[in-house]
Amino acid sequence: MKYITKAVSISFLALAMGLSGCGKDAEPTAVETNQKTIKADVVKVGVGTVPLKSVVPGSVVPDQKAQIASRIMGYIENLDVKVGDKVTRGDLLFSIDSGDINSKIQQARSGFEQAKAALEYAAADYKRFAKLYKDNAVSKQQFDKVRLQFNVAQENLSAARAGLRQARDQLNYANVKAPFDGVIVQKMATAGSLAAPGNPVVVMENLSSLSVQTQVSNELYAALRIGDPAVVKIDGINRPVEGTIYTLVSAADPKTRTHTVKLNLPDVDFVNSGTFARVSFTRGERSTLMLPSSAIVERAGINGVFVVLNGRAFFHMVRTGAVIGDMVEVQAGLVVGDQVVVSNNETLMNGDLIDNPNVAVEAEGA
Repeated sequence: MKYITKAVSISFLALAMGLSGCGKDAEPTAVETNQKTIKADVVKVGVGTVPLKSVVPGSVVPDQKAQIASRIMGYIENLDVKVGDKVTRGDLLFSIDSGDINSKIQQARSGFEQAKAALEYAAADYKRFAKLYKDNAVSKQQFDKVRLQFNVAQENLSAARAGLRQARDQLNYANVKAPFDGVIVQKMATAGSLAAPGNPVVVMENLSSLSVQTQVSNELYAALRIGDPAVVKIDGINRPVEGTIYTLVSAADPKTRTHTVKLNLPDVDFVNSGTFARVSFTRGERSTLMLPSSAIVERAGINGVFVVLNGRAFFHMVRTGAVIGDMVEVQAGLVVGDQVVVSNNETLMNGDLIDNPNVAVEAEGA
């Protein structure tokens, strides 16, 4: 019978500890044996504010990205860059076979020389006929015909000179160089392939200037403004970084009904485009119960606090929420005004006396 009584007492004690976390109405009815007195700091549960946050997925994107193509048609040569290679502005990326270009240059040069000779011949005729016309040795019709031939020869020379210049410029386009400092992220052709204007050969990105792009709902979009800060967590980076909104696209995607938002990032190392990110936007705040984080203790895997009642500490189970600095949100288990132990609570047991002047004064007036 003694064993049964002892078991019932233990069960009753455990039940009392569990009920103590359900609110003020459940007054503790059992305390631990070997009670001790502990000096500890005590605070009253108060009301604070917690920011309302919306977390959305995003990805890291480069501010500068280019698909490098050839301006002329020809077979690709010297495509030695590889994906992942770092290049500097002006570095050679690839070349185009210049055989056809040299042929066109030679053809244009020949046309220029012919036009130049034709102009010299026409100029001589014009000079001779001008003198004859002045002496009334030829008719005006004959002189006008020679003058027209001279003008046409001048235009033909100008056209031939422009053609030669254009052919030479094509030779400059045969060597394609990097337009900015960056990294090769994609090769879309190989040496020997036929390059054509508008068909990208390589893709490069500037990884020294990165942003985060995300899609947000219409409701969240309405609450955002250019210049608003946001907390960004990037895969591979242990600490969150702060980004600033610099682009808000008003037009929604017709398929997802979401808006594009871009945020700039501070200088971060070892981050590549396409890396997954989580963006936390703040959209107002809400009121809630707050406590110092030091008040939270764990007993048998359950989070709780020690509430002081009539000078004694009793364990109350609580449900915690957001952590703001050294304060933690209490979502359930306490009410405003509860006195909670915030120091020397690691070894506290149910029923221990709390040595604190504030507690003593309140207990006397209770």
